[in-house]
Amino acid sequence: MNIPAGSLTIGGLFVGMAIPTWHLARFAVAHVKKPDHILRGAKDLIPLAVGVGYGGLATAATSGLIGFTTGAITWLGNGAGSLAMWGATGGETTLAARSNAAQLTGEGNLVLLLLTVIILACWKVVPSKSKPQLRWGIFSGVLLGLSATLGGWFAALVIPAVNTWGANLVGSIA
Repeated sequence: MNIPAGSLTIGGLFVGMAIPTWHLARFAVAHVKKPDHILRGAKDLIPLAVGVGYGGLATAATSGLIGFTTGAITWLGNGAGSLAMWGATGGETTLAARSNAAQLTGEGNLVLLLLTVIILACWKVVPSKSKPQLRWGIFSGVLLGLSATLGGWFAALVIPAVNTWGANLVGSIA
């Protein structure tokens, strides 16, 4: 595959969409018989949503360890998704779906790194049943962070807000 790891293929998009689809489908089926318990069970999806949000933001890191990790996740997701789609449908999956053009500034990278510290600091107290959902959410968020919908939302709203937040943080402290 000669598509750079910073761009998303249709196979990678499939993997990024399949992870939350899997969790949401299991959540929905579990609550078909008990619809009155749906709000109690919705809290089980919070780690997945947090992971997707963090992973989507992490795609804006252009280098360093976080940038390398998001590139590796994208490369793995593109490869696994392309293999799965080719095996299941026999179709072409290496067409680039989108590449993220939005980047974090130095101040935005500060906020991303602080969020990384928060996730690492809280990791030990996260319930063990929530850790896989958080990991899969990050994996999915990285892939969907390069998609047109979530990635576009991040590029238009979240990344500029994080850059501004970082600039305000640096301006008020430094």
